[in-house]
Amino acid sequence: MSNIRQMYKTDSNIINGLLNRAFGPGRFARSVYRLREKSGYHPEFSYVYELKGKIVASISYSVTSINNEIQGLLLGPLAVEPQYKGKGYGVALVEKSIKAIIADSNYDFILVVGDYDYYERFGFKKTKEPFNFYGPVNKSKVLTLDINQKLEVSNYTIMEFK
Repeated sequence: MSNIRQMYKTDSNIINGLLNRAFGPGRFARSVYRLREKSGYHPEFSYVYELKGKIVASISYSVTSINNEIQGLLLGPLAVEPQYKGKGYGVALVEKSIKAIIADSNYDFILVVGDYDYYERFGFKKTKEPFNFYGPVNKSKVLTLDINQKLEVSNYTIMEFK
């Protein structure tokens, strides 16, 4: 039996506590929260990892687009209880959710603002093209997973994440 299940609305208080412990209150100042507040979470691809009935990790996605043409999802937050980091629970959530998104085939890319060394194993690449983001962001941490190779063949002068 899998320890991963779909996130329920009733999990929100538990997940908010998890996010506070994993990222602290400063997380609300990050640019990605602007998108999350605007579009909310995509419940179909939001999961939790449970151990003995306790949520120890969670992953969520928000709908985004590039130049209002290419549809994608913003990964995050991915959070793991600090005492459970390094045990593979976050990796399992990322792998399961990416498989579900690819199988759904309604999205062309996944965007994440994160550490390349962590997300490279899932196929994410650094965004090389010039882009505008939702707000200030460390450009070296903006990574994309090109699901349908639409980013590869795009001829944008600048990519506008919306």
